[in-house]
Amino acid sequence: MTTPPSLGVLVPCRDEAAVLPRKLRNLARLRWPPGEHRLLVVDDGSSDGTADLARALGDELFGEGRGLPRLEVVANDVRPGKAGAIAAGLAVLGADGSSDDATAHGAHAPDLVLLTDADVVFREEALVAVARAFADDARLGMACGSQEFVEDLADDGTPGAADGGPPRPAAGLYDRLTARVRALESRGGRLFSIHGQLLAWRASLGIRPTPGIAADDLDLMRQVRAAGLAVRKLDDARFLEVKTPAGPRRRDQELRRARAYVQVIGRCRLPADAPRLDRAHFAAYRTLPLAAPWIAVAGAAAFLAVVVPRLPHPAALVALVVGAAVVVSPAGRRAARLLGVIATATRLERAGTLDDRWDMRRTDAGAAP
Repeated sequence: MTTPPSLGVLVPCRDEAAVLPRKLRNLARLRWPPGEHRLLVVDDGSSDGTADLARALGDELFGEGRGLPRLEVVANDVRPGKAGAIAAGLAVLGADGSSDDATAHGAHAPDLVLLTDADVVFREEALVAVARAFADDARLGMACGSQEFVEDLADDGTPGAADGGPPRPAAGLYDRLTARVRALESRGGRLFSIHGQLLAWRASLGIRPTPGIAADDLDLMRQVRAAGLAVRKLDDARFLEVKTPAGPRRRDQELRRARAYVQVIGRCRLPADAPRLDRAHFAAYRTLPLAAPWIAVAGAAAFLAVVVPRLPHPAALVALVVGAAVVVSPAGRRAARLLGVIATATRLERAGTLDDRWDMRRTDAGAAP
């Protein structure tokens, strides 16, 4: 029987006191695979007592005799920002490709690095599923969990609703469509849009996030794909994330994510000797999403200027009515808003690059960033 790989779990934090207790209670409730594992909270200069809270909860939840890894709380001493916090954690684990750092911290590198955010919770079998996937597939270089958007989460770390009932799904049409795309890509080991909220890779790769890049998950994925290894989404490693309610905070979140994508996508290139299909896959992600607003405008103009005038009068009228109905439908409005976000993100990134520092602005334990 294959020995399960050991895990080095990283939880980078900045001002996460509102959600960190839930996260640590969740990690303490999970079934961990057999073996020697490590659990690190990396504090990125928090001003709300995140580090002290993590230490207190570490003694309470991960003390001796509980059969769980000891919780280690370390400071980001590399560079302010999430990329720096991740790099600091990798150095402590000895999983960043630098033997000097490993020796300095007295670290024994785990087999796998598992990166996760403080505001999500895992299903009970998530860690076991991750370890099993890597043990079963030597070509697997990176894997992410499957996302479940919910309305709220219980404070005790269980994957349930705040009122004690089962979680209430909150995924929209766009979330369901992108989940289907991820599932299709994952079958061939060519997953592109990975989930950084539950992201694991082989520590032996020695990869680390590029300083100044806000989309650290895509940047890490690019490095694994460049090494010629498979990247997949695991259906049985699931995490729950609160869906940000519609309003200014969700718009800010969508714009930041779009800017992070624009910032990193130009770097998403594979070596010239990579398989042609893989290089075409990356090229499609570099060009099609950013061109989508212009494609939509050109398509609408061609429809009005070329197609409609050539139709008989009744058919032209029907085409205009149907087109207008599509535009004002919920799906049409959502698509128009998404195209607007992409166009705005592209314009802003041309004016100045997005900072990789994070501002969580937590207001309660159920708030998403």
